[in-house]
Amino acid sequence: MFNKKNLKFLRLILASLILFLAPQCAKEEKKVDDLSFEELKQKTLSALKEKKYQEAIKPLEVLVAQHSEKKDLSKYKLMLAESYFNTGDLPSAYQMYANYKEFYPSDKKAEYAYFQSIKSKFYQTLRIDCDQSDTEQTINLCKDYLKNNNYTEYRKDIEDIEYTCQRKLVDKEVYVYNFYLNKGKLKSAKNRLTYLKENYLNKDEKLTPRILFLEAKLAQKEKNQLELSKKIEQLMDQYPESNFTRMAQSLVTKNNFVF
Repeated sequence: MFNKKNLKFLRLILASLILFLAPQCAKEEKKVDDLSFEELKQKTLSALKEKKYQEAIKPLEVLVAQHSEKKDLSKYKLMLAESYFNTGDLPSAYQMYANYKEFYPSDKKAEYAYFQSIKSKFYQTLRIDCDQSDTEQTINLCKDYLKNNNYTEYRKDIEDIEYTCQRKLVDKEVYVYNFYLNKGKLKSAKNRLTYLKENYLNKDEKLTPRILFLEAKLAQKEKNQLELSKKIEQLMDQYPESNFTRMAQSLVTKNNFVF
């Protein structure tokens, strides 16, 4: 028979053995990089079913990288692009959508992928006081899409995106123009205004009253009352209901008006 002292000692030995053997017995979970195609596929589909896009990204990245021989690889590339997009990783989404469109141009999802790539680039555009490279690239992508007569499903959306980007570039030029004007750099402001007219006025006639208003502002800064009156009269005659006409009229009495 064990006495209490021996029983306590035996329990300590047993507990130590359990702690030592438990890690050895536990089944180690495979790393994602070591999973088979089927395992990666199941892990991906399980995550996407619950809309856990972040969890789906790693197995999809491994699947796409390690199983390029699969005939249905395009399906997983699109899943990866969608997961990037839905988690806000727009640069990666853009690259993957563009990759899909490039590698599978005849696929029924190619137009959708191109549309999504344009949206991914468009959502990366910055406010008007920042670099507009992404805005310019988005415009070029839109033009390329619209040139393809086989692309019809998202044409209206693409036209809207292109128009928005064009307006953004105009706003950037006006921002720079106002900066020069307020700093008293009138020659630079005038050059910027010339650039604005030469590059954007022929694309959008609705820009005309805004240009006339900007010219009126320049005339005011130059203390050229004759030119200022001329621009105001032109606005009143051609665009009597425009807000730019009312703002131009206010320049006569408000010397420090800033648009």
